[in-house]
Amino acid sequence: MRRPRQPPLQRVPRARHSRIHAPHGFTLLEILVVLVIIGVMVSMATLSLGVLGVDRQTEEETRRFWAVVRQAREEAELQAIDVAIFVGQTDYEFMRFDTRRNEWQPIVDDKLYEQRALPEGLRFRLWLENREVVLKPGLPDRSKKDESQKWPPQLTVLSSGDVVPFELQIERDAAPALWRMLSLADGDLRVEQRKDERDWVVVAQTKPPPEDQQNKERLSNAR
Repeated sequence: MRRPRQPPLQRVPRARHSRIHAPHGFTLLEILVVLVIIGVMVSMATLSLGVLGVDRQTEEETRRFWAVVRQAREEAELQAIDVAIFVGQTDYEFMRFDTRRNEWQPIVDDKLYEQRALPEGLRFRLWLENREVVLKPGLPDRSKKDESQKWPPQLTVLSSGDVVPFELQIERDAAPALWRMLSLADGDLRVEQRKDERDWVVVAQTKPPPEDQQNKERLSNAR
């Protein structure tokens, strides 16, 4: 018997597959480019924080100076003494007027009036009567009479409670200051934050504005 004849096998055409490249690692050049981009982004973010005023360190130092001056004024009134502050570029110290010697003497053994220094990267700028004062790098050596006479304290807090009017700014790396403290002629001690190139906003003060002014500010903020 003859076997039934099978149909011829048909060849199935092979599908043309696109070549798929196997994944490969990053080259050293690509890694360096990515690191440079990250560095630029971090720098821009840091600059943005500075422009927006989110600098906690300068804010804390400004508020600290404001709080100490407030406390010094209260102590001067209670104890009937005159207190002064010498401000250097990065440091400040408190002094008391010695009536017997007729000169200012550093206050020692008092935690409230201890010498203080700014963190690295910060520096003071001081104005009296709208004129900027040249500040000394560091504090004078008060054991040397000549140097003590050359660098008297700039800010005075009298027993009457009067504080000499002044403006104190704290800058970071010579950039425009974002925070400042003011002592006004009416006795108000203020902490202000920079709003823009010319304007400042009051953040804290010892002499609140009149009630009418407060109401106007509230209405303005509500709008």
